[in-house]
Amino acid sequence: MTTTLELNSLAFAYGQQSVLSNINLSVKTGQIGCLLGPSGCGKSTLLRLIAGFEQPLSGEIHIVNKKVASPDLSISPQNREVGMLFQDLALFPHLTVSQNIAFGLHQLNKTQQQQRVNDLLTLCRLTGFQARYPHQLSGGQCQRVALARAMAPKPKLILLDEPFSSVETGLQSDLVHEVKNMLNADQSTALWVTHSLDEAFAVADQMGVILNGELLQWGNPTELYERPEHPAVVRFLNHANLILGKTNANGLIETPVGTFELSNKDEFEKGQPAQVCVGKESLSVKASDTHNATITACVYQGSHYVISAKLNNDEVIKHHSNVPLTIGLNVDVKCALNKTVVGFPVHHSHPAS
Repeated sequence: MTTTLELNSLAFAYGQQSVLSNINLSVKTGQIGCLLGPSGCGKSTLLRLIAGFEQPLSGEIHIVNKKVASPDLSISPQNREVGMLFQDLALFPHLTVSQNIAFGLHQLNKTQQQQRVNDLLTLCRLTGFQARYPHQLSGGQCQRVALARAMAPKPKLILLDEPFSSVETGLQSDLVHEVKNMLNADQSTALWVTHSLDEAFAVADQMGVILNGELLQWGNPTELYERPEHPAVVRFLNHANLILGKTNANGLIETPVGTFELSNKDEFEKGQPAQVCVGKESLSVKASDTHNATITACVYQGSHYVISAKLNNDEVIKHHSNVPLTIGLNVDVKCALNKTVVGFPVHHSHPAS
């Protein structure tokens, strides 16, 4: 499989303020890469660098094996063959749906333009709306028009910048799947940035977490979820607990919720403190006289209760329960699974935002 986008050691700063540092990632042709991170982490700046609106301080950007940017090179945006779907969609209010979609097709003759527009009207479920103007469309229809316009010239890469930030929550899930299907049907390659975990896991073939301008991990969704490489990735994905323990002579880590084998035990010395990643679904929480924790919160989430419990070492863990548990109840918290876990040196702890 060929690579459409490759970023090598990319860095960017506004004056003395570092925004991005040492970004390395690649997106395979025909796949959707997704960058996850909170507001202000550098996601949108990275898209601006790829699109050609900013120039890197160091590093290189390659699109289909062609270098398009470095500190001493910047191919103009219009010559990068990159399409972009902006947060505000930026549809032209005075143009019809068809005219908006055809806007970037100047290189085609009229017959070819009309054929491509017709194909996209069908693909994006806009047949019958071609003569309407943006103000006559729903939010979801405007999203599809904006995507069709970005796809129309068949760019080598499509960039999506928080595409559903302005859409009502109830519509987001359906639109996410629609957009993924449209990109796949047109064999498009895309880099999609979002702060939504649900959105990222729904669309991504490859994904990464970016915090404070650093890309902490890049891989497939399963790798990030099951084999996180940084405690901040665990915190951001919010699917597991980081529990403190100590390594013993056998390369195991002893924690308040059980003893685990470390997948990276060679990185630790006997007695060295470490954190381990234990999934919320892996824990059992039961009322017990021989308790090691106390319930501190119980929040109903519709399909389950989120239980908070303070361990005897004062750490707080989260657990998903089918039944409510009373605050103040003494419980025994244990890991229900016997599995190998990743250990993180305690001094490598990283703030989540």
